Amino acid sequence: MSVLKSRVSLLLNWSTNPYHAPIIVAKQLGFDVQEGIKLAILEPNDPSDVTELVGLGSVDFGVKAMIHTIAAKAKGYPIKSIGTLLDEPPTGLIALKSSGIKNFQDIVNKRVGYIGEFGKKIIDNLAEHAGIDPNSYETIRIGMNVTDAICRDIIDTGIGFINYQKIELEQLRGETVFLRIDQLAGLGCCCFCSVQYIAPEQTLANPELVKAFLRVVQRGAAFTIEQPEEAYEYFCQAKPQLRTPLFRKIFFHSLPFISRDTTNVVRDWDKVGRYTKHLNIVDKHFDITNCYTNEYLPEKSYSETPAIADCLAEE
Repeated sequence: MSVLKSRVSLLLNWSTNPYHAPIIVAKQLGFDVQEGIKLAILEPNDPSDVTELVGLGSVDFGVKAMIHTIAAKAKGYPIKSIGTLLDEPPTGLIALKSSGIKNFQDIVNKRVGYIGEFGKKIIDNLAEHAGIDPNSYETIRIGMNVTDAICRDIIDTGIGFINYQKIELEQLRGETVFLRIDQLAGLGCCCFCSVQYIAPEQTLANPELVKAFLRVVQRGAAFTIEQPEEAYEYFCQAKPQLRTPLFRKIFFHSLPFISRDTTNVVRDWDKVGRYTKHLNIVDKHFDITNCYTNEYLPEKSYSETPAIADCLAEE
């Protein structure tokens, strides 16, 4: 029978921020030790390295967007999503209202920022279907720092989350415009940027470890959703530099997107799978079901509030 490891590593998808609260809160409350593991939370210098490092088995678990998880699997990295941290955070092109951008056609003669290789594919694909000349706008890779790039006049608009970069830009520079990519692409959801918990095959070979990890983060999600004020305080104890009005606002705007039960949503994987094939990120015969599993999840959702736990037990 598989046994738990005393020290377990988790590589985040970016520097720690409020939507990572379920993980940080779980660690602060000692849920990891209670479940028999010691969770070491790591931050990447370059977010693009995450799927490769997880795929190589350099860490036990990782956090990465759904679309990147699919692409990494298609490239041969032996990884799989074991659960969901963030469900469908609305993702789109963010711009200052003063930029003159009101709709997607207004990217003509503008500089458009993107996070990674798939961001450029998305922008160019949307432009093609909108009948926009690909030579009429400039794309610039700016990583996750869309707000800084706009503030420094490197780009006119860029891809970001409605619950993070949009709030950040408004706080720093004023009124913004937000063009949702899911609506522009006719997807019906923003699930391509859902944030997943991923693991390499060598971790999956230890199912008790995977189950323990998921109990930890699911308990963290339950506490964060049920007791947000207390959760934010625990989060700030771990990351005092984020105890600011801006990050408090981002935290509370992120709460609706936190997955309480951490389930991989089959409908979303199917939609994103079709979208990745449409963008030619993966082959049309690629089997999306190989990218995720729900077999390690707790049978019932956790609650850290007795009254809510009683209601869940009756379901």
